[in-house]
Amino acid sequence: MKKIALLIIGLLTSFLVQAQEVQMGFIPFHHPGYRIFNIRNCMQQSDGDVVSDVLVASLDGNNPVVVGNVFYKASPTELQYVDSLFVADSLPPSYLLVKDPLGGGNLRVNIEPDGNGGTALRISHFTDNDLNINAAEDIVVQLCDTVSFDHRHSYMMDSRNDLIIKYYTESLDGSYVCHIARVGLDGTLKHTAVLPQNQNFLITMGEFDSPSGQYFQWTINSDRNLLFYVIDSTFHVKNYHVVNKQLENVVYFDSVYIQVMESFWFNDSNMNGTFVIPDEGDLLVAARYTRDSTWVYDETERGLAVARYDLRTMQRKALVHFNDQPGPETEARCMCFQKASDGNLYLVYREPTPNNKPTMTVAKMDRDLNLIWKRYCYDQAMAYDPYSSMHSSMLNDNEGNEAGIYIVGYASPLMQAGAGIFHFFLTDEGLTTVKDGSIAIRPYSYYPNPAQDQLRMQYSPDVKPAQVELYDMQGRLVRTQSEGIESINLQGLAPGQYLMKVTLEDGKTYSDKVVKE
Repeated sequence: MKKIALLIIGLLTSFLVQAQEVQMGFIPFHHPGYRIFNIRNCMQQSDGDVVSDVLVASLDGNNPVVVGNVFYKASPTELQYVDSLFVADSLPPSYLLVKDPLGGGNLRVNIEPDGNGGTALRISHFTDNDLNINAAEDIVVQLCDTVSFDHRHSYMMDSRNDLIIKYYTESLDGSYVCHIARVGLDGTLKHTAVLPQNQNFLITMGEFDSPSGQYFQWTINSDRNLLFYVIDSTFHVKNYHVVNKQLENVVYFDSVYIQVMESFWFNDSNMNGTFVIPDEGDLLVAARYTRDSTWVYDETERGLAVARYDLRTMQRKALVHFNDQPGPETEARCMCFQKASDGNLYLVYREPTPNNKPTMTVAKMDRDLNLIWKRYCYDQAMAYDPYSSMHSSMLNDNEGNEAGIYIVGYASPLMQAGAGIFHFFLTDEGLTTVKDGSIAIRPYSYYPNPAQDQLRMQYSPDVKPAQVELYDMQGRLVRTQSEGIESINLQGLAPGQYLMKVTLEDGKTYSDKVVKE
């Protein structure tokens, strides 16, 4: 009887977990009391909730004055904010938010002045239940006897549960000195070093899966090629590789070879849209690209590209392009590129639509860069700001396997009182509870909008469209198309706004507003 009861409990638990896994979607904007200045960091807690660190500011005339950090705790299953904490500080620190690997709860790590003209590292603990910290339990580590500059701090935690910290101080002649240190969670200062200025380690530093104790770092040179460094545990460079920015120089078009200038647009940090992942002897790179040929496209085309390189030879083995809003004005920007435990890859990037609305796209690929699915997350009410700060990362289950993806960002334009923070949550199958309305998560994209004669459609490979219908604002059906629905014919329609209804073969429907010029 006891076994039967345990079996029933196990089945119910499994059902509830599965039900929670698909109950993801969009958390509407939350407006803090202050204007949003930046999003510094975000992490997933052990209980599954996501905590984000939002920098907020007031306005002195037209100038923003930073007043502190707001920490938000959001639930991907309940689709709501469950807690928040405001920490006032006119010079707010940059934090590292991570799970506590040595016990329950989470860590908040930051560099701060030690009160005696030096620099210290503070390791604080907060539980899964709330964001409050008991300062009496903090661990404070003395790093150096000179004051650091807060805006240059960088943090990471490696597989040995050591904190690696980079910070800058000022020398007597006024120049910057770059420090890097390894600190144990118990407060032990294990290693410290001064790095040359050109070795801007840690902003884009990561760790190899194997062998342990080796790290990688990337930056760019004056030719905008990608430099990939291999670093040992004491932060010495063991090797480096160069990834050339050039992707293609010729293409085969209409039976002739035509010169095409196509290249990566590398940046020296993932904050600026370039991501690098080592993968079993290979190197995966995601970054913006440009393609220019007056013979083929008549003008420059921009988008996002992902490439796989052999780590030993730097020969390219695979290349895929992402461009959901084709055209010269598209400024694609990578927000997240991560490898899941099963080797699948998640890519999150954003583009403005022609009517200046942001589209955040989530793509799931296998190791060979074959596309599994794509989802387009956007809000028709948001204006586009190419400099707005957004973060994205994988959602994990209790066993550390991928459960989906989340996006944290804020509505634009920057620093206006109406701006608010938002969250998108998707499962690893691209499922959500959001189906319609001004907040949209779609298995397709459409462009341009406004359009003149044709509306282009791009569908995720895991769905099959059956029909597209257009209704006028009085609810009258004015156009039905069930064949060739990669391009919707708008010819003959009066200029104005229409409601587009997309029906998939599985019966799911979505509605979007489109404008005929």
